[in-house]
Amino acid sequence: MPHTIAVIAREVWDTRDLTGQILDEAGGLRPGALQTRFDPEDLNALELALRIKDAHGARVVAVGLGAPRQVEVLRECLYRGADAAVTATGDLAAADTAAHARRLAGAVRSLGRVDLLLVGTAVPDDDNSLLARHLAAELGWPAVSWVDAIEELAVDRVVARRAVEMGYEYVETPLPAVLAVGVALLEDDPRAPRPAKAMLKLKMKKAEIPTVPATDEPAPLTLRVRREAVPPRAIETATVDPENEAALRAMLDAALKGA
Repeated sequence: MPHTIAVIAREVWDTRDLTGQILDEAGGLRPGALQTRFDPEDLNALELALRIKDAHGARVVAVGLGAPRQVEVLRECLYRGADAAVTATGDLAAADTAAHARRLAGAVRSLGRVDLLLVGTAVPDDDNSLLARHLAAELGWPAVSWVDAIEELAVDRVVARRAVEMGYEYVETPLPAVLAVGVALLEDDPRAPRPAKAMLKLKMKKAEIPTVPATDEPAPLTLRVRREAVPPRAIETATVDPENEAALRAMLDAALKGA
């Protein structure tokens, strides 16, 4: 039987072309100041899942969370070749990563048998790259971090390659498992995303994304109650004579003291 692979698909603020005043006085985003885009690391995770599908005939399901705009990201998964997409309900704008993981884990369980859960190693919405670990804890599955390729996939186990200092490490774990996929930096990287298919985009442009209702669960353990902006530091340019050793030492001393 082909494997079923779930992929977490999140949306993040698009900060590639910042113009104007983005933050308000409290350090939060001004409404309408930024557009959103598919989380790049989750997009890498989707590509890894699609490559497994190409090689082994797996079924790929995208899983999102909450916000109405999330639907477009899930449709984009369909445009790129995912077989289905679902979204979990609930407004968790101020909730912690553990609360997000509980909702997403519930959505994954609703899919029935899932062999692999892939999620990008990312830091959007303050998750500090811990979403994969929270998901693994919620589901009771083993987890492998910083995955950049699948070396072997069997009925009951997977061998993943991950980057370590000065080389690669190969990790075997039983299925089902959670894999946190690292960022793709090179064009020929096996996680570099494929383009959306025009035919699928036309076919899936108005596709309905099923909603997985929230189940009873404990309240989030931590909530973000406020943000506080840090005033930007004004740094003045200093010019010294490169031949003047005393002046250079004084400039270095001032820099080390934070003056």
